Amino acid sequence: MKNICFLLCSLFCLPIIAQSKSDLGISLGTAYYMGDINPTTLFYSPKINAGIVYRYNFNTRYVFKSELNYVALSAKDRDFPDPYQQARNASFSSELYDISTQFEFNFLPLIFKERKLSFSPFVSTGLAAALILNSSSKKSFEFVYPFSLGIRVTVGKKWSTGVQWSFRKTFNDINIDGVNNSPLPPSMNSQLINNDWYSFAGLFITYKIFDFGITCPAYESKF
Repeated sequence: MKNICFLLCSLFCLPIIAQSKSDLGISLGTAYYMGDINPTTLFYSPKINAGIVYRYNFNTRYVFKSELNYVALSAKDRDFPDPYQQARNASFSSELYDISTQFEFNFLPLIFKERKLSFSPFVSTGLAAALILNSSSKKSFEFVYPFSLGIRVTVGKKWSTGVQWSFRKTFNDINIDGVNNSPLPPSMNSQLINNDWYSFAGLFITYKIFDFGITCPAYESKF
């Protein structure tokens, strides 16, 4: 009888169980910029970040993740005591629409199970691109390198939540802040390369989608 049940589950239940590995959710946090105006200060001039996140859990450790984020950034030379920056007096405000696909690795197994909590630190990386709208009404689209780290917690069979800190390295120095890549006056023609970065950190919450509640005693998925 158990073998018959297993066969029936293999034919009908497993496609639905596989679909239940998918999570959809939202994120909310703060964003900041690092570049020519702000070379070293973390979380300087924090602005809003909001996003949508989709995860496909291959197993308890490996995850495919796709994100769409809205990121606001701003900075002013006048906020820093450096004499050159005070004289330059540059400033900007930009909005970014950031999309990424990443592979995420959990250091501990994450299990979706009723009346059970599990948690794990994670890291992720992959490919990303950003549509940048700056205060000079200039639009640009460019690829960026994404890297994220955080902690994720599963809550029962359907929910997960956590915190994430994401970094984006651009391959252009001027599109976000409008400032050349040199800390020296342009007349000195410096060849230094100092591409801009932006980062965002915050909370996320996801809910398991495509879970139709079909289970089988011969095959019980952890996801």
